[in-house]
Amino acid sequence: MASRINEHETGFADLVVGADELYKDNHCKHYYILMLRSGSIKLSCKLYINRTIEAGSMAFIPKGGKFEFQATEESNILLFAFSTTIIRTDMEMLEYFCTHAGKKDYTFNTLPIRRGMSELLNLIRTQIHERKLKHSGICHVWNTYFFHIMLAYYSKAEITAFMRPIISGGADFESFIENNYLEATGNVSRLVSLSGLSTTAFNNKFIATYGMKPKKWLDERLKAKIMDLASEKKMTPGHIAREIEIIPQRLNDFCHRIWGITAGEVIRRVQAGEPV
Repeated sequence: MASRINEHETGFADLVVGADELYKDNHCKHYYILMLRSGSIKLSCKLYINRTIEAGSMAFIPKGGKFEFQATEESNILLFAFSTTIIRTDMEMLEYFCTHAGKKDYTFNTLPIRRGMSELLNLIRTQIHERKLKHSGICHVWNTYFFHIMLAYYSKAEITAFMRPIISGGADFESFIENNYLEATGNVSRLVSLSGLSTTAFNNKFIATYGMKPKKWLDERLKAKIMDLASEKKMTPGHIAREIEIIPQRLNDFCHRIWGITAGEVIRRVQAGEPV
C-alpha cells in the first residue's frame, strides 16, 4: 500500500494494523497526514518520539528521515501522502502563513477529525477499496479538495500550527526549499518571506546549502520543470502554467527572459528535438 503512494506525488492508503504490530518507513519521501479512524498508536518521526494518537485524531509527519508507529490495539489508519502544500490552494492562507508560520518553534499537536472531514475520509476509503484511486489525476483532485475541506473545518491558526514544518525556516532547510520553490515562481522575496528568516540569513543559508545564489537556483529549477513538462504529449502553455501555479503571461515572461521565445515555442522545440 505504501509503495502505491510513492508512485505518485500524492495519494492515500488504508491500513489495518494489529495490536502490537509495528509499521516503519525508513525514508519518508512525502509529507503525511495520519488519520486514526479507530484504535490507538504510538507514533515517532524526526519531530517527535512515542506520541500517543487516539481514535478520531490526525497527526502530521514530515518528509525526510524515518517514521514508525506501533499499535497498542487493532487500529484503522488512513494515510494521506503529499508533496503539494496547502498554501497552493488558497492565497489568503498563503499570506497568513507568511505572517505567522516562522514566529514560533514547532510543537507537537494533533487535530480532531471533525464530522465533515470524517465523511470525506469515508468516501476516499470507499474509492480506495473500489480501486478508483489508481489514476494520479484523481489523487490530485482529492489532494486539493482535502486542503479546502480543512480550511472549512479548522481555523487558520490550527492549520498553521499543525502543518508548520512544511514551510518553516526552522524545519530542514533543504526540504523547505524543495517543497516550496514552485510557490515562489522565481520570486526570491516570496521564498524568504515563507521561510521566516531575514534576507541575509536566508541568502547565507541558501549559498551554504546549494553553492549558488537563490535567484540562479530558482531559474535553473523552473527551467528544468518547464522543459520536463514541455516534453509531455499534447502539452500546452496553459497546462504548464497551471502545473507551476502561475498565470500564462508570467510563464511567457519567464520563457522570454530565459530563452528569448514564447512558452509555445519552447514546447514546439522540445517536442521536435530542437535546441531551445
